[in-house]
Amino acid sequence: MSTPKNKLKNMMEKYLNVVKKNEIEIMYGEGTHIKIHSVSFSNTNNIIVIEAIIVLGKEINEGVMDRTLIDYLIQDLIPYFFSDVKSTNVLVRWDV
Repeated sequence: MSTPKNKLKNMMEKYLNVVKKNEIEIMYGEGTHIKIHSVSFSNTNNIIVIEAIIVLGKEINEGVMDRTLIDYLIQDLIPYFFSDVKSTNVLVRWDV
């Protein structure tokens, strides 16, 4: 059974892994994809915390372990999903 939060995470993953696939593979290597592990809301402070997992593809080295792009891409997608959010915090993990 799919909850509204799971549907939201799936839509965010599809946006990142389909629409922004080229940028992700250029930065992190071929076969890399993003998983959204959790989305947490703070109603009192109007803040969202998103935990993203970068699942590396073929290339695994320190050169591709830069979180700048994923921070930017998630900040870029926020207005599409949450129009009135003041602030977004992004937590990034790496996986292979």
